[in-house]
Amino acid sequence: MRSPVFWGVMYFLTGVLFTYLAATSPGNMWSFYTILLMLFAAYNISISFKMFALSKRKK
Repeated sequence: MRSPVFWGVMYFLTGVLFTYLAATSPGNMWSFYTILLMLFAAYNISISFKMFALSKRKK
């Protein structure tokens, strides 16, 4: 199993990717697609913070 820091970085990068996709999506800001992408981004970034905290507690 990989370290929590590795998974924290992976979740953070996917959160950044989802944020970028939502920001560059066509249409207005309140479309279903944009809101869904931002929800995925928020979830991934929150999980990455939890992974970083877990790695700090492990040390």
